[in-house]
Amino acid sequence: MGVKIKGNKIYLPKLGWMRFYNSRSIPDGFTIKACTVRKRQNSWYVSVRIENTSVPDYSPKSLGSNPKVIGCDLGITKLVHLSDGYQIENPKFLTNKKAKRTLKIRQRRVSCKVKGSKKRKKAAIRVGRFYQKVSDKRQAYQWKTANKIVSRNVDVIAIEDLNISGMMRRCQAKSDGKTGIFLKNGQSRKKGLNRAISDASWGDLGLKIEYLAAKQGKIVIKVNPKHSSQEGRSCGYIDKSNRDGEKFICVECGYHEHVDIGAAKTIRDRALKIVRGDSAKLGVTNLNAQKISPRSSSKRGEFGNPSNRDIKNAIS
Repeated sequence: MGVKIKGNKIYLPKLGWMRFYNSRSIPDGFTIKACTVRKRQNSWYVSVRIENTSVPDYSPKSLGSNPKVIGCDLGITKLVHLSDGYQIENPKFLTNKKAKRTLKIRQRRVSCKVKGSKKRKKAAIRVGRFYQKVSDKRQAYQWKTANKIVSRNVDVIAIEDLNISGMMRRCQAKSDGKTGIFLKNGQSRKKGLNRAISDASWGDLGLKIEYLAAKQGKIVIKVNPKHSSQEGRSCGYIDKSNRDGEKFICVECGYHEHVDIGAAKTIRDRALKIVRGDSAKLGVTNLNAQKISPRSSSKRGEFGNPSNRDIKNAIS
């Protein structure tokens, strides 16, 4: 690599020695494997990846015959609904009233300045710093949220396997066959939902849950959430009319519950079928639960569960 660190100075190839703020010292016995330098709105940042071969690999705990499983349902009104009834708030860092007003004002100041002028560049930098502040707040909150979920007394964490890019895809255009004029397709209303999904950042939260779960030897399973909020838990009847906002009342048997907590319980039950079934035939025999969280092919992956591990082996 050629990267060296001495006190508050770092040596980078082709750049030489330069001063930096050493926020976290490298422990003894660790070697530098990679270094990343990136520029953000307020400054330059350097990230150093270190390795120590003497540190033992993380190993999942034995699940036994009756593992404890918790289901997580992701949402907009509440960020996470857990199958035990606990709900985690969604701060909506970029889509709350104050943030939208601040962003609108700063973007307006950019558009009012002369193109190519120094004042326009300064105004654009202020917009970028606002986005950076929102991103830092979101990252910090997600780490706390992931730690709350992983620190619970469970063996398996079941999360939704969402196609987020598909959920945020634009609505298909509609046009009149005679005149060729484009008709309303609901995209203007869906735009607000797309912003809320992007602000919640479900994908990053899932990665953080997998990372912390691997450190504690717990297993994360991604479950297909299809019809999880429309399926009756008592009779299994699936119908759109079962759901009314945040209320769930089964039209077949009358079972009623909070719709998102009920969905989290359904995800938990689908994960239990995976854990108790044959892990070698998950993709074929389990239609409601498709896959387990991805693992790295290397000896020790940075994210996900430890490599070369299997649920079937963990049970035994």
